[in-house]
Amino acid sequence: MTFEQNLKKLEQIADKMEDKNTSLDEGLKLFDEGVKLAEECMKKLEESSGKVTELSERLEKLRVQNGEGDGE
Repeated sequence: MTFEQNLKKLEQIADKMEDKNTSLDEGLKLFDEGVKLAEECMKKLEESSGKVTELSERLEKLRVQNGEGDGE
């Protein structure tokens, strides 16, 4: 699933957990599923952050090579 799909599913899980009709057993299952989805979201965010850092470094190298410097 995509990051956005995981977030939507997490929202649905939170809504179900807030429902007073949700049993303790069902709540525990939902919580477990939510933790797994949250871990996936964090992993995707970390991967994205690493990619942004990598691309920023590459862009800065290109600027230096072209004599642009840091521009500040």
